[in-house]
Amino acid sequence: MVKGVEKYQSNGMPTQPDSARGQRLLLFVLGSLAVAYLLPWLVYHAAHLGTPETIKLMVADFWHLRQGTDSWLPMMQSLDFFRDHPTAPIYSAHLYDTLIYPLTSLLPLLGLRKLGVNDPLMLRLLAAGSVLAVMGVGMVTLAMGRRLLAARGAQLDWQTLVGVMLACLTSYPLLKGYQQGNAQTFLSFGFAVMMYLWVSGRERAGGVVAAMLALVKPQFVLLLLWMALRKRWGALWSALACAGVLGAAAVAVFGVRNNLDYLGVLSSLSHKAQSHFANQSMFGTLNRMVFNGENLGYHPYVYTPYIAWIYWATVVTALLLMTAVLVFPWGRLRGTAADLGAMGIISVASSPMAWEHHYGILFAVLAWAWFAYGSQQQQRPWLLAACGFLTLNFLSAFNLLSAVPVLNILQSYMYFGALATVFLLMRISRTAPSATT
Repeated sequence: MVKGVEKYQSNGMPTQPDSARGQRLLLFVLGSLAVAYLLPWLVYHAAHLGTPETIKLMVADFWHLRQGTDSWLPMMQSLDFFRDHPTAPIYSAHLYDTLIYPLTSLLPLLGLRKLGVNDPLMLRLLAAGSVLAVMGVGMVTLAMGRRLLAARGAQLDWQTLVGVMLACLTSYPLLKGYQQGNAQTFLSFGFAVMMYLWVSGRERAGGVVAAMLALVKPQFVLLLLWMALRKRWGALWSALACAGVLGAAAVAVFGVRNNLDYLGVLSSLSHKAQSHFANQSMFGTLNRMVFNGENLGYHPYVYTPYIAWIYWATVVTALLLMTAVLVFPWGRLRGTAADLGAMGIISVASSPMAWEHHYGILFAVLAWAWFAYGSQQQQRPWLLAACGFLTLNFLSAFNLLSAVPVLNILQSYMYFGALATVFLLMRISRTAPSATT
């Protein structure tokens, strides 16, 4: 639901389709791709630095349905272990990799197995589903944009449609999640659906989606806390009901002990993480700055040596970020999709291990900011453009600074871009003439 449409119109905002704004978006997407990938390629070759990393292979993998098994194999092997050792603790299984998700996340895969789907077919279905999820992020955000534009008498033009889908299908966080075979691909789609439901006024359905997100990534429990503090009771009760039903199903299938064991997993994850440049968090940033642990190299089972002050700095930063979003005076945007999107971003950025693909949720938030605010600004939305450029692209050139003291903080460009997006949303709440949910 969109409120205050008359005020937007009385303030001189366009009430008819403006193709110039669609052209601006399309040119921005093309320009950002050129700056992120073509320009570094030219500079690298001119300076004889070799060839910079790009998204070329990711795009090829996407269109050929080639996908890794980052999430899928631990989940499938956990089901195998439970089948063969029904009384043994699942989280103590010595697999090729450990399961880091709650057992509710295994229910869809278990359902496929009950239907007779074997593992090779399951992997193909997951790859195909991941492709549809990435495309779905673009289509859902277009549906959200259409609703926001229609509220002020405007329509989607073909330049906007092409620009949004091109940005989606070249979005580094989304492609990275797909290539790795990570469950985050579906979570990014789910987050986009939740944003659309919130904009369209279907908050109860949005609460159900939020609960599903939290039952795979516990960080998203903050969304439920947000609903409680914003007194969105319908959404909260729907979320709790969904969580209760799926939680009861997980207990019925895997037992009480196995589900409670996940609390130990969460405690362990909060004290260890990795300093690889792909960890776009305060934890990763600080460890890279003091050259503690890996940076460009990556070994999946090697965790960064513990440094107490870095751990506590990460905790304090997370608490400050969460508090800032929850207590900020959002004014007319309080409880809207802008407020919700900010909470979602902080749910990711506050984690000690926030991988690049976790920021796939920003696509929907940035799309909301464009359709609800940026597309109708008389001045060019430079801050929005900067946030999109930093969070949707792979800027490999910053890795040349990995060994440079202080300057290697720029390797955390996606993390800072995400925080800048939260600042942008807060700024919109102070300057927007009326509320857009």
